[in-house]
Amino acid sequence: MQASNLEIIKLNNLKLAAKIISEQLKNGLHLGKRVGVGSEFEQYRYYEPGDDPKRIDWKYFSRSGKYMIKESQTESHLSIRMMLDLSGSMNYTENGIKRLDYAKNLLASLSYLAHLQGDSLNYFALKDGRVEQKVAASPKAFQRILYFLEEETAAGAWPVSHQDFPVLKSKQKELIILVSDFLQKGNEWLDIVEQMRHPKKEIVLFQILGKQEEKFELKGNFNFHDLESNRSVILDNKAIDKIYNESIRTYLSGFKNSLLLPKVHLFQVRLTDSISAVLSKFLSERSLS
Repeated sequence: MQASNLEIIKLNNLKLAAKIISEQLKNGLHLGKRVGVGSEFEQYRYYEPGDDPKRIDWKYFSRSGKYMIKESQTESHLSIRMMLDLSGSMNYTENGIKRLDYAKNLLASLSYLAHLQGDSLNYFALKDGRVEQKVAASPKAFQRILYFLEEETAAGAWPVSHQDFPVLKSKQKELIILVSDFLQKGNEWLDIVEQMRHPKKEIVLFQILGKQEEKFELKGNFNFHDLESNRSVILDNKAIDKIYNESIRTYLSGFKNSLLLPKVHLFQVRLTDSISAVLSKFLSERSLS
């Protein structure tokens, strides 16, 4: 029986949670494979002009008269940039599950799987209008990412006005994974994505939302509290549910359409979705791309 999101989050141990979630997956994080020389034997192929003659299996040649080369498969080592939105709306909680905790466990699990594969890991936090690199690639990057994720808190709002972030504009080949609710007043998150885009980069966005955020169905009077501005207002569901549901549906559809871009992939996730199932879908789509 699989552990629920709430049970995993209540562990309050990202490393253990990442291992549990990873074990629930049928497949590991195969972000890509390349044919290499330094691993266990996988198969033979015919010698081709340009190949190093030292790689010819001369024992096989003595038996068959064929020039064959031993091949092996090793995992490709990618540069992966993990990014987490730390604006106040990440504190949204539904049925005991805080969006920030869900995001932390999702990133921890992805980092763990990438660490097992030997990929190069970096970690960036987005907070108070700043993009800060907290972990650079190193042999201990995974442990350091877990440390910072454990300590992260969310507060404040992300500025609506355009900001230039040179740190996002690197031209190196990398996989970028950004986790957020992507709720915006203007186009601030689309602007972030646009700054990151480059032909050598692949961008994966996990948009985490609660069921009531996607479709408001509660009845009665409610005190609505803005997690970023700290303003509150009391409203009856009859006064807002229709216009809210139409607005959020239009926004989510428009946001998704705005991201139909080369090498940009959006995964819209609910807080009720099993983290392992979300990762499984992500990995399956990558293996087919």
